[in-house]
Amino acid sequence: MALTANAIPSQITTFPCPYDATLAFCSAQVIIATGYLNNLNSGQLDLGGAAPVAAAGRTDFIWNLLITAANFGTADESYTFRLLGSNDVAFGNGNVELIAMHDIAATAALRNLTAVLGATPAIPPTNLAGTLFQMPATNLMQRIYYRYLRAHMVAVGTGPSVTATSWISRANINF
Repeated sequence: MALTANAIPSQITTFPCPYDATLAFCSAQVIIATGYLNNLNSGQLDLGGAAPVAAAGRTDFIWNLLITAANFGTADESYTFRLLGSNDVAFGNGNVELIAMHDIAATAALRNLTAVLGATPAIPPTNLAGTLFQMPATNLMQRIYYRYLRAHMVAVGTGPSVTATSWISRANINF
C-alpha cells in the first residue's frame, strides 16, 4: 500500500521551528550533484560560537529540511540527506559523525531500507509548496559534543535535481 496521509486529524501539527538565516545551511538551493547544502553561512553552523547559537555543550534542536522540488523523472533518482557533526572546523576525514539522516527516492528499491520503505510521495504534495521533514536531533553522540554541523546530500540517478532549504531550530523541544 502506498504512503498516504491519514484523513484524521485534518490539521497536522508540526514542531514550531521558525526559520532563522543565521541557523541555516541553505535557502532555496538547487542541488544537482552530491555535496554540501551550503548557500548560507558557508554551509556550516558553529554551536559553540557567537549568538544566537552560543551553546557550548549539548544542544537539542530540530533539523528542518524543506524540499520544494525533487526530480524523479526517470524513476532512478534518489537523494540521501545527512546531518553531520564534527569538532574539526575543516570536517577532515575520520573527524565526522552522523547525527541524522533522511532519504527520498523515486521507487522503494532506491530507499535505504528497500524491503520496508515505500517510494517517496509526490514532492511537493498536492496544494502545498513543499514537503517539510523535521527531525529532532542533538549534537551529543557517544558522549561527545559536536561543535560544528553541516548538511550533506548524496544524489543518485540520471538527472538528479533538488531544491532545498535547510536549517536547525532551537525552539523548545519536549520529547
